[in-house]
Amino acid sequence: MAPKDAGIHITTGGFEYDRIIKPILQRYPVEKLVIFRSSTSPYAGARDLAGTFVNKVKETPIDTEIVKVDIYDFNEVFINTLEQIDKYSEDGKRVYINISPVPKLATTAMISAAFLSKHRENIEIFYASPGEYLVPKIIDALMDDCDTERLKELRERFLKSGAAVGVKEYQQIPVFPIKDISDKDRTILSVLYEEDGVDSIEELVDVLNKREKDEVRRSSVQYRLELLEKKSLIDTEREDRRLKIRLNQLGLLYISGQDL
Repeated sequence: MAPKDAGIHITTGGFEYDRIIKPILQRYPVEKLVIFRSSTSPYAGARDLAGTFVNKVKETPIDTEIVKVDIYDFNEVFINTLEQIDKYSEDGKRVYINISPVPKLATTAMISAAFLSKHRENIEIFYASPGEYLVPKIIDALMDDCDTERLKELRERFLKSGAAVGVKEYQQIPVFPIKDISDKDRTILSVLYEEDGVDSIEELVDVLNKREKDEVRRSSVQYRLELLEKKSLIDTEREDRRLKIRLNQLGLLYISGQDL
């Protein structure tokens, strides 16, 4: 396998060490490591322990940046991922998104951000399967007769490597291209974003005609709106004889990815 270019690693900080560091040493060279760390947590013990692993990573010679993010807020993780991708992709740098230690909701947000980024050709997403999971063993030990020596050994291994030890294999996750979103569709979505929605098709046509060189016809706009609604990017609501048009959450996230 051909060696990979050094790039920017984006991941989250938690109860992991091996699956952040070993991919850098074994397959995905690093230029800078960006770690999203939860800005809020009601569990002081878990927060402090996560901080221990983050500090352990920071002790390595890797250039590391900590970004405070609520990793259980989809929109916040999504936008921050887009911003980091855009920040480094403008310089043509490779971006590696390591979802190995990332919580499920944040994983979904990070992959969605990569999917919608205009720089997706620079992105590679990977997952490093653990060589061994320690948490089930810790649970088994706790459920047994509390073998003190066994618990002590597991505690030491946990504090050294995190919730998982080593890396067994890698799975590359594809960044799928977005199809059938034309420049005209993007223009309509941008107008809806900037205007915070419109109260009629006529209002949308009027705004578009002020922007476009060629005349925009109502029938064409109505057709494109039907397509955008089928793609679940906009919501419409009939009020009297007018059609109110708004971006929904997916539309907002999509246009955010195009504007960054």
